Formats: sequence, structure tokens, C-alpha cells
Amino acid sequence: MKRIIWILFFSSIFLFYFFLKDNEKKEKTYAVETKKTVAVEKIKKKQFSNSIKLSGFTEASRIVTIKSQVEGLVGNKDFSKGIFYKAGKQLIIIDPEDKIAKVKEMEALLNQRKKEYEVAENLFQKGFRSEVKLSESRTNFENALALFEKSQVELNNTKVVMPFDSSVEDSYVELGDYVKKGDPIARVVDLNPIYINLSATEKEIGKLKLNQKAHVKIGEKKFEGIINYISKTSDPNTRNFKIQVEVKNPKNEILSGLTSEIELKLDPKESFFIPSSLITLNNKGQIGIKVIENDAVKFLQIKILSDIGKGYWIDIENSNIYDNIIVITQGHEYTIEGESVNLDFKTE
Repeated sequence: MKRIIWILFFSSIFLFYFFLKDNEKKEKTYAVETKKTVAVEKIKKKQFSNSIKLSGFTEASRIVTIKSQVEGLVGNKDFSKGIFYKAGKQLIIIDPEDKIAKVKEMEALLNQRKKEYEVAENLFQKGFRSEVKLSESRTNFENALALFEKSQVELNNTKVVMPFDSSVEDSYVELGDYVKKGDPIARVVDLNPIYINLSATEKEIGKLKLNQKAHVKIGEKKFEGIINYISKTSDPNTRNFKIQVEVKNPKNEILSGLTSEIELKLDPKESFFIPSSLITLNNKGQIGIKVIENDAVKFLQIKILSDIGKGYWIDIENSNIYDNIIVITQGHEYTIEGESVNLDFKTE
């Protein structure tokens, strides 16, 4: 009887041990069978230049109202509104009237004062004339010289010329008009170069610099320009900074007052380009991607630099330690950070 009890006891122990081993095998088999497989791809850093897009309007580089510097009758007019003229082109002639006679009169007076001064200087050297008299003669000569030069300037100013290459925007005189000193003759506009006035926010201004290249779009046409001015102070109401872009306009095809779109390329930096479908959120609501690091899933927080439609250029935390990343391209939504997974590796 005792022998039977012992046999039953040892049989029970054996069956229990076998049952435990069998369960352990099943658990190991189950663990192997439930390990997930994800598709991955190695992505390398590339050079990417982000850009800032602004809008503004064109403005002529110079707008000048030409005025008469002498008084007289408009004796000749040789310009029309809307026409482009080169610098030095004669626009009108104001009848010189007595100005030619005035020049001759001043020239005669100058010659007389010059001779008087020469005589006085000769007599002074011989001791027959005092230094005071010599000084008077020199003063009279210099005054006569100034009057002669002034008469010449007034005569020259009867010819009104174009000060620089420009187009006539408005005409204020006609043939036969009598003008006084300071009366407007014409308003001229210089469109080469053309300026584009913009404004940038506090965040944008620090990324811009003088002589930075700018891509300009006006209507359907595109042009190249540079930043030639950045204000040092912001507008007290908007807190924006004024910026001016200069564009060469030799054919005067860009008019003043047109709406313009400006794209300013920033300095290139190394970044990663990923499809938009790889973006995910962690349990803290942070935006990022899931990668494989040390044979396990890892969440990397990212900053989106640009959305180009086909995907995103991104920067990641501590990007300086990553020359490339192994990103999960399929199955990332079913994995958790720290999880070990099987990899279906695809080259870039």
C-alpha cells in the first residue's frame, strides 16, 4: 500500500514538472510569435535652404521735380510726358534776354578791376601805394570776379536739362509761359533700379542681411534682386521692420506701385527630408518620428522646417549626433518606445 502511495506521489511530481516546462515553452513560443515586424529606411542628412516669403510694392528709386533757377520766358520746349530721356537732354530754354548782356557787362568790369589791381600791386612793390589801397584793389577784383561767375551761372541756367536718365511723369510749362525762380518745370521718375518696400516681423528680421539675394515675382514675371536696406528700428504700431529690395530695371518694364511677392533664401543647413505620413505624436502630445536605435523603437521629437507638399524638411533634437537615421516607414503606429521589433530593411 505504501509502495502504491509513493508511486502516485512521484508520478504527480513528474506530471507537475512536465506541465510547467510545457507552459514555459508555450510562453517562449508565444513571445517569439508576437514580435512585430516593421518596414524601415535609412535617411541621410542633406543640405536644405529654408526661405521667407514676403509681399510688398514697387517704388521708383528717384522722383524729382525740376524747377526753374532763373526768371524768364519759355522760349523753347523739347520734351513730352511719358517719354524716357537720357541725362543731359535739354528740356527747355528760358529766353536769356539781358543775361547775355549782363555777362558781357560783368566781364568788362572784371577786366577793369583786374588792371586796377595789377597797377596797385606794381605801385605797392615800388613803394608808391599803401597796403590798404592794395587790399582795396584786391577786394574790388574779387567782387567783380564773383559777379562775373554769377552772371555766367544765370546764363547757363536758362537751359534746363535732364539731371539723370529718367522718364517725364508730368509737365508744368508750355511754350511762351513766363516762369519765376523756383517754379516747377517737370516731374521726372527714375525706374532703374526699382525698389520694393517690404516689412518683416521680429522673428524674420534676424535671419536677413544686407546684399542678400531675393527672388521677386511681379505678376507672371520673375526677377532677381538684393536687399539694399534694413531699418534699425521697428514701427511702433506693428513692431515690424522696413526692408527694401533693389531690382535692376534697365528696360523700365517694372512700374512703380505694383504688388510684389518676394522669396528670400536663408543660409543652408543640414536637415532630414521625410514623407508626411511618418509624422506621429507621443503620449505628451509632442510631434516626432519613430526610429530604430540600439535595436529598439525610439521616439525623436522634431521641428518642421518646411512643408513642400511631397513631405517635410525636419530638424531633430540633438541633430548634431545624427548623420543618418533609421526611420520606421510602416508599422510605426503599432509600436511603442523601447519595444524590440523585427526589421524589414530597405535601402534609401
